[in-house]
Amino acid sequence: MFHKPQNIALALIGTIALGIPPATALNIGVSPSRMELEINSKQRVQSIRIVNRSPQTVEMKASVKSWRMNEDNKLEEVIPDEQSLSQWIVFTPSRFTIAPGATQTIRFAIRPKTQPKAGEHRAVLFLEEVASNKPKASNTLVTVGRVGVVIYGYTGAVKRVGVLNSLTVDTKPNAIKAVFDISNQGNAHIRLNGQYAIWPAAKYPGAEATKPIANLDRPDAKKTENLVDAGLLPTAPILPDTRRRVVLPITKKLFPGSYVLDINGQLNGVAIKKGIPFTVNAPLANNVSTQTKPTPQKLRNSLKSPQNKR
Repeated sequence: MFHKPQNIALALIGTIALGIPPATALNIGVSPSRMELEINSKQRVQSIRIVNRSPQTVEMKASVKSWRMNEDNKLEEVIPDEQSLSQWIVFTPSRFTIAPGATQTIRFAIRPKTQPKAGEHRAVLFLEEVASNKPKASNTLVTVGRVGVVIYGYTGAVKRVGVLNSLTVDTKPNAIKAVFDISNQGNAHIRLNGQYAIWPAAKYPGAEATKPIANLDRPDAKKTENLVDAGLLPTAPILPDTRRRVVLPITKKLFPGSYVLDINGQLNGVAIKKGIPFTVNAPLANNVSTQTKPTPQKLRNSLKSPQNKR
């Protein structure tokens, strides 16, 4: 099954850059950006389409790696084992050049080398810019970038079992955030999906009365009156047999007062409708406490003390 194609610029690959500096001069479209496939004996050849939208020729190379999500919910490479999808993927070409405006297709197939265990298997196909060997001026910074197409392969009985252990709001000054504590007890990844909204506590109608906002990701979305802020829930995958804290930063500046974080979402199809009350406190004053600040009389007395007459 193919997900909706997306264009990914190498200058904006943040989530899976894995420490490689982006190529600021390139603009590469990749479609699809994520693939979910059934692993079986009749697996047909799949394809990934790459378009060079930049005004210059680009040389690239492809590679397949195994990955996981670390405790910070960032993708990182791992050493593959015999059940790793990366060990079963064969693809072509592995290196190619794309002229400005031209298209390149990478084709791949999944050929298991051992009997796959039931559930989910993962790989990422990286497309990496090849740095030019041409001489550069001494003041020129040479960078390369890469983008990844995440591939999920499934076989046998696929079970997605997500548990929301807790949902809290951290009101630390200048860093307000909601924290979803989620466990995945199944054999395939799960994700949050849906929206959040922030209401003044005095005007909150209750969790059962609130509704999702249509087309929230569009600038012309019609938001309910009295809302302070609204947005989409984070969609980082929680992999099988893991427990993760998924963080939702609240970037809207909130004045001191009482609020409610309203959630209209799902965790793997199971509805989440909650209203979490929280309070934003006024910032502490930077002035010295009046209990420790010396009074004028104390200053005069200290000047008259014997120690100050030496």
